[in-house]
Amino acid sequence: MKELHTVLIEWKKDDQGRFVPVEVPGSEQVYPAQLVLLAMGFTGPENTVLDQLGVEKDERTNAKAAYGGFATNVEGVFAAGDMRRGQSLVVWAINEGREAAREVDRYLMGSTNLP
Repeated sequence: MKELHTVLIEWKKDDQGRFVPVEVPGSEQVYPAQLVLLAMGFTGPENTVLDQLGVEKDERTNAKAAYGGFATNVEGVFAAGDMRRGQSLVVWAINEGREAAREVDRYLMGSTNLP
């Protein structure tokens, strides 16, 4: 039998003043399940790659990169969309992706003719 285990969470501030989920003790529930679909809100970028590359993060844990240039503090590493600005509309992510591609092209080729 397959089942889903859940717990309640509370959002509490951590040492740096950011809200993080904290499990509520004794709140576990178990439900029989054949299929589980997750619809979760964006809680920030995965830090594994950012940490491995040494990319600086802003106060909301997004990759720190200035709008327009999209370059991070690491040579040759660029960030755009939700990774750079946080949760936003997909049209902003598309726009930033195109602009970041232009800056990557400029970085690699010395100039760009991307629109």
